[in-house]
Amino acid sequence: MNHVNTSDWYNSLRQELESNSLSIEKVSRRSEYWRKSNLDIVSDFVQDTSQIDLSQLKGTCLFEPDLTIHGDVVKLASEKSDLVSSIMDVIADEESFAKNYFGRLEEKSQKLIPRPLARDNSLSPKVGYALSFSDSFKQPIVIHNKTKTSASNCFQRNLIVIKDDVEATIIETGNNLSVFNSVTEIYLGKNAKLNFLDLTGENNIFPKISHKFCDIAENSTFNHFGLRLNTKATRTEIELHLNGQCINTSIANVSLINKLDHFSDENVLVNHNAYECKSRQVFKSVLENDCTSIVRGKIYVAPEAQKTDGYQSSRSLLLNENSKFFCKPELEIYADDVICSHGSTSSSLDRDSLFYLLSRGVQKNKAKEMLVTAFISEALDEIEDERIRAALSDYIDNWISSFF
Repeated sequence: MNHVNTSDWYNSLRQELESNSLSIEKVSRRSEYWRKSNLDIVSDFVQDTSQIDLSQLKGTCLFEPDLTIHGDVVKLASEKSDLVSSIMDVIADEESFAKNYFGRLEEKSQKLIPRPLARDNSLSPKVGYALSFSDSFKQPIVIHNKTKTSASNCFQRNLIVIKDDVEATIIETGNNLSVFNSVTEIYLGKNAKLNFLDLTGENNIFPKISHKFCDIAENSTFNHFGLRLNTKATRTEIELHLNGQCINTSIANVSLINKLDHFSDENVLVNHNAYECKSRQVFKSVLENDCTSIVRGKIYVAPEAQKTDGYQSSRSLLLNENSKFFCKPELEIYADDVICSHGSTSSSLDRDSLFYLLSRGVQKNKAKEMLVTAFISEALDEIEDERIRAALSDYIDNWISSFF
């Protein structure tokens, strides 16, 4: 960072974070949060990836991008240019709005769960965006991530601030043609709403590690949907702080993986810190060819968080015997007037349902596609915007046909 101009407030914060880094538990199978994970996702951060032939990869973007991050360049459509700043410009500005937000949630998260890769990001951000919404946007902001070369491992740092009474939708997509470690800190004001979609496709041949930390004020809504389509290696860590009453949150994820040794690793912590809040977690994994899916979902309910309604469901569909699904649902409850539940199942395609469809003249592969589509529908239903849900459903339906 010595070669980059940075503000006094960021330098002070960085020194504070650096001094606390020694106490953060390192990545290890001895850590409960990495026990079943593929640790190659960490070792790949120091490998030379320059020999990969990137010319064979075609970039795809399901939605037309508004903001493109290409290497260290951040570009935004002109009509929305007042929304965004480069994160590197933000941490160089002594008067930036970000000085009251940047790094605060990442630092707070370390007190609950050790997140060494998030701390590495805080100490060495290379690229990213800062979005500040003062007015609602009916159309989604589409962010497309790209990288210049496979040798430029990307530490992306993002900041999103949604002011009171503001609604926004963000769709993050793109092809990570290098190892990717991102941290996104999100602040929602009172009566605010953010829909966030994280779409990761099969052109992501390098590990992707994504952290999202979210501070939510009263009467606000946060919805997050994740899609993993044959990603080589993804690990997502989401931490929500419900700090006001009557908050609604939804975390949903669909993983469709059928390439050898690929895996998806989803980790969610929802902290209910206030009265009468609701949270939902819905995970669906469809696996084949010795793939792995990991889900760790935890609901924490503080003593003052009475009338909490927390729901968690993790289900997997294993299409062959060698695929693996690991799930660790957790409830930690200190209030006595709550409704909280969790469940986890693993199964193969239902033979009776398959036989029924075959007996009605449906071709075998088409019948399997129909059953997989029905299986993941609960997670897709968590997407509120009908147009986005329909576009994703059509895209996934076409992609599922390649499974069989």
